[in-house]
Amino acid sequence: MQSSKSIDVKTGGSLNQRKTWTNKLDAPEACSAQRRLSQGVVSNGFQLLRCERRSCVRYSDNRRKGAHGVVWRTIVVVSVSFGERHCPPLVHQMELAIRLFQALAYSAIGFFLSFIEYMTARRKSVADRVIVITGAAEGIGKEMAARFAVLKAKVVLLDVNAELNAKAAEEIRKSGGCAYDFAVDVTKPDKMHQIAATIRDHPDLGCADIVICSAAILIPKLLEDNTDADIRRTFDVNVLGYFWTIKAFYPMMLARGSGHIVAVSSVGGHFGTAYSSTYSASKFAIRGLMESLEWEIHDQGLSDHLKTTTVYPFFTKTNLLKSCTLSSPVLPFLTIEQTAKGIVDAVLYEKSEAYIPNYCKWFCVELKSIASMSKYVQHAFRNFFDIRYR
Repeated sequence: MQSSKSIDVKTGGSLNQRKTWTNKLDAPEACSAQRRLSQGVVSNGFQLLRCERRSCVRYSDNRRKGAHGVVWRTIVVVSVSFGERHCPPLVHQMELAIRLFQALAYSAIGFFLSFIEYMTARRKSVADRVIVITGAAEGIGKEMAARFAVLKAKVVLLDVNAELNAKAAEEIRKSGGCAYDFAVDVTKPDKMHQIAATIRDHPDLGCADIVICSAAILIPKLLEDNTDADIRRTFDVNVLGYFWTIKAFYPMMLARGSGHIVAVSSVGGHFGTAYSSTYSASKFAIRGLMESLEWEIHDQGLSDHLKTTTVYPFFTKTNLLKSCTLSSPVLPFLTIEQTAKGIVDAVLYEKSEAYIPNYCKWFCVELKSIASMSKYVQHAFRNFFDIRYR
């Protein structure tokens, strides 16, 4: 005989964690079990609060009759309150501890492998190489162009803002660098193909050796406040703009048998934050695009000569975020110089992935694997680092 009853129980800050307790009840007590459950009393000593309409979670009472008239009751509790203190059940704490140990072990192995890679990595020369950068009129793109120009590369600045783009290129030339500027909208695939052909046929340039996709926009709004135009514009620039740029230059690299595609994503491509639903979604898309492209190159046996790099910078204080602040005292905004230097280093060392700063990889990958077990851990992590736009 089985019976099942579920009721809504307010916990005042649900931990959303699941644990099963099994209690052995004598047959005479079985008749009162349902009544005691309806009063919110669990026989193992945990007291559930009164039922209310909001902030509710669920638990169920499943009973089965065994031999000799003994009833075994299994109570599945989603969240419990012990006095005024909320804490995960012991077994769940053990699971979290095991996952934390695994993450630390993986981190140690990853650190060791990264150290070996760092010691054996060879920085490539970009002298006389043609480096195309989208979104290069200002911010991170402009700073990257200036740094590559110092390394004697031929930098090609692409941006929709013709005036600012020409000014940025002129500044590089005045400082002794080699820079070319073209005004183009990355959301227009036909225009991107025309620009790629123009660069290829230019007497002083030729096929692009390195293409860096960094054009992006951010509209910091709550999801319900985003207009249809906001969402379309974000994906046109942040996602389709990357597709059109890569599709314009990548076939030339394939035909030549060498090249390097770089995409600037964000830590927002690993976890979402409030006021950035469209931006984070676009950066998640870039991560999928670049991982797929990397495997396509690998499966064709071209990975020795065709490289991909995906960069995940922390939030950087550019004009995109001029109206935003981060309330985190632990992780402040990066400067444009810090982010640009990290991207340039990732390109020079041909890293397939790069996190800026490096420790961002820990909470983007390892720590998130722990947090995926429980919303409690995710909320604790978020509250500790307090990564929120203001």
